[in-house]
Amino acid sequence: MKSLCIVHTESSLEWTTRQSRIIAEAQALIGRGHEVRILCPPGSRILAEAAPSLVPALALPIARKRPVGVKVLYEWFKRNRCDVLSTHGATDAWLAALALLALGRPFATVRTRHDAAPVPRNVPTRWLYLRATARVVCTDEACRKELIERNGFPAHRVDAVPDGAGMAGRMEEIYRSVAR
Repeated sequence: MKSLCIVHTESSLEWTTRQSRIIAEAQALIGRGHEVRILCPPGSRILAEAAPSLVPALALPIARKRPVGVKVLYEWFKRNRCDVLSTHGATDAWLAALALLALGRPFATVRTRHDAAPVPRNVPTRWLYLRATARVVCTDEACRKELIERNGFPAHRVDAVPDGAGMAGRMEEIYRSVAR
C-alpha cells in the first residue's frame, strides 16, 4: 500500500495530552512507513519533544491568529508535498484553512478535536468544519455525539478515535480515506 505524507499542525506552546497524542500518533505512523512532519511554533514544547521522539518538526510562527501565520503556511504548503493535513488546535486549523483556500485546496484536511468545549454554531465555524475540513476526529464518543446532535454535522464525517491501542491504525484509515 502507498505510503502517505501526513503533516500535523499544532499552534499551542504548552504540553498537554493533545501534544503527547500528536507525537505518539506521528511515531506510530512513521513506524508504519509514512512520512510525517509537525509544523509548530518556535519555543513550543512539542518542538522540543519531537526531536528526541524522532519525529521531524519545523518551527513556524503559528501560535496566534495573525496574517503572518497564514502567509508562512501558504508558502510552506506551496513548496512541500503533502497527502493530508491534520490540524489540532483552533488557531492552526484557521490559519491552515485560509492558506489552503488560497492555494485552491490541494489536499484534504482532517480536524482533530481534543477537548469537550462546545463548537460554536456560527457560519464561519460551520465553514471551517464542513467545507475546509474533509473529516473531523474527536478523541471520545461524547464529543462526536455533540458535534452530530448539537452542531448538526453529518455523522459519516465525524469519527471518535480514543487514545491507546488501535489509535494509529484508525487514524491511518481516516487519512487514507481523504487523501487525494
